[in-house]
Amino acid sequence: MTTKVLIIDDDEAFVEILAEFLEDDGQIKVVDRVGSERDCQEWLACGKLESVDAVVLDLRLPFESGDKRTDSRIGLRILNSLRDTHRFFGPIIVLTNSRDSADGKEALGNGCDGYLCKHAPADQVPVMVNELKMALLGDVVIVSRELRHVFFRDDVSAKEAKLMDLLSQDRSWSEIAQALGYKSSKAAANVGDRIFDKILTEEDRRRLVNNGVKKRDLALEVWRARHRS
Repeated sequence: MTTKVLIIDDDEAFVEILAEFLEDDGQIKVVDRVGSERDCQEWLACGKLESVDAVVLDLRLPFESGDKRTDSRIGLRILNSLRDTHRFFGPIIVLTNSRDSADGKEALGNGCDGYLCKHAPADQVPVMVNELKMALLGDVVIVSRELRHVFFRDDVSAKEAKLMDLLSQDRSWSEIAQALGYKSSKAAANVGDRIFDKILTEEDRRRLVNNGVKKRDLALEVWRARHRS
């Protein structure tokens, strides 16, 4: 299945290169690109978000196309709008200009799944893009910290904890979606799968391979033992 991605970034040259890299093996399709807060507002108002599985969002954006002034608060506003107003719970990876970006870390606290440093050395661009592709596809990225360009939130939010608690009570994905405001049971299940990846350690994952344990069952076991004991 192809993962459909929206890119929100005003750097047209960067977006062109990024889209080419992301689409090279057919797993990801960039379905649209917008470059300002106003363009994004208009795009969202048209109801196009329903066709998107994941978002790449530059934090520093102009309010209008052609405006040379950019502000990281615009990216954070769009992030909050996607999560809180439009109830989008697919992967959102934000773009920053620095490995130690305070804006990126703030975005982690506001609901994004990770942040990507745009300005990697040329020889590390393939590594960076591969990590981004894995993140957009919802896979776990296990890379040494020295090489990592995509930084992930490693805490469990209050909403994620509620999802795991409901799952522990044998609630269906449909019931969880209704209780937590997800668009569909599939959306809830996708969020659940990302939480599983977040709480399972490398040792836990070896159990999945060696013992044939189901991922959901193991994640619930880990949740009850380590997070709710």
